[in-house]
Amino acid sequence: MIKKILIAVDGSKHSQSSVAFGAQIAKALDAEILLYHVVKPYNLPDSLRKFAKAEHMPTFDPELLRKGAQYLLAGAMAEARKAGIKEVAMETDEGPIARSIIDRAKSYNADMIVIGSRGMGDMEGMLRGGVSHRVETLAKCPVLVVK
Repeated sequence: MIKKILIAVDGSKHSQSSVAFGAQIAKALDAEILLYHVVKPYNLPDSLRKFAKAEHMPTFDPELLRKGAQYLLAGAMAEARKAGIKEVAMETDEGPIARSIIDRAKSYNADMIVIGSRGMGDMEGMLRGGVSHRVETLAKCPVLVVK
């Protein structure tokens, strides 16, 4: 029985589709949803951060990434509410994306993970496989990959 669904949200077109599909499933099964976004950490060594600051060069702003995550999740929350889902929560985390999704699904006791499929656009994706592929390989519960 599916009572808890974790939906991974990253703002992509496929992610938006996964929210819609996940909400439809949750509505049909009267399940609750956790909308989950992972921010990949961009930690610069202190020496590089100081250099960038001295040279007036922009660096990644972790606070800006967190605000962006909240914006993405708020849109996903509106979509889930529009679909009629009563039990919707949202969370942001920081860490390796696929591993964080797997770990949170386990601690949430998710009965299903819904995640968008995306092309492997970076070198890491080419070498290690996409996030959705790693999630479906490592998850202990069913995974629905949405295009």
